[in-house]
Amino acid sequence: MTGIEMRNLILSALAEENPDNTPWKLTFKMYGYAGCISALRALVEYIAIKDGLIDKIIEIPILSWGVPGEKPFYGSNTNLDGDNLNLFNEEVHLMTYHNIISPGANGGYGDHLPYFHVTKYGLKCLEERDILPYDPDAYLQKVISVASIDEWEKFYIVESLKCYNADAFESALMMVGLAGEYLATKLIEQMDCFLAKKEPTLQGTYANALQGKTVISQRYAEYEKMISEVLKKKDVATNQPKYLALKNLSPSLDVAAKAVYATYLRLTRNELAHPSGLKVDRLECLTYMTSYVKYCETQHKYLDFYIANS
Repeated sequence: MTGIEMRNLILSALAEENPDNTPWKLTFKMYGYAGCISALRALVEYIAIKDGLIDKIIEIPILSWGVPGEKPFYGSNTNLDGDNLNLFNEEVHLMTYHNIISPGANGGYGDHLPYFHVTKYGLKCLEERDILPYDPDAYLQKVISVASIDEWEKFYIVESLKCYNADAFESALMMVGLAGEYLATKLIEQMDCFLAKKEPTLQGTYANALQGKTVISQRYAEYEKMISEVLKKKDVATNQPKYLALKNLSPSLDVAAKAVYATYLRLTRNELAHPSGLKVDRLECLTYMTSYVKYCETQHKYLDFYIANS
């Protein structure tokens, strides 16, 4: 088993809400996301057997919730062999380092390991566990699966991951901001090419609106205005929207997404050069970085449309 597989098993075990999918018919949610390492290990073991990652050698021992249990031995009281037990312990400590879980728990438990609780940040991780930035391979794969993404965007995302995993959250967000700014620049430029071919009159208006504006957020605001103008265009023969494919993309730019995009676009190169006022915590940084996946996917659909119609 790999570290990523074990990490995903632990996250799945913590996130499981259906008691029927657990060996003891109990979930961490039922106990306020607090408990003992033995319960986590038993649930990880149960899921690993169900998913075919390990073989079932013995029945998983049943313990009361919060009871540490005996030291695990492969074939005696656990189906996890020595390597997988070490991997489990390594990933648990890694999650402690990343503040996903924290030693100790209220409610009759102890104040140190093997007792633990899931942090507020950890609860967010359970919601977003398929695109977590602390899992660089999985996160990056999600982003680069976007067909038209280029090497500069990949570079900024890789750098943001390095910063995030070094707990340099402001720097991580700056790198995400640069990725968003770079993508916005491509959208602004490609819109001009699209208009030159399809709507030359609007292209003149667009060029005049951009003239003299150098700050990316100002230029992007003109780009958004032009999208609205393009969407107003009707097909002469049918009186239906002329660019239906573009119109169908609009609902994906919801209010929440626009707020995130605006955050990225405020991070201009000038602002990034003077970042003393920019302070973000781990949870806020996680929110922006997971949101960037949706940002990237959505905006590249617009970009692909402009390229295909230029």
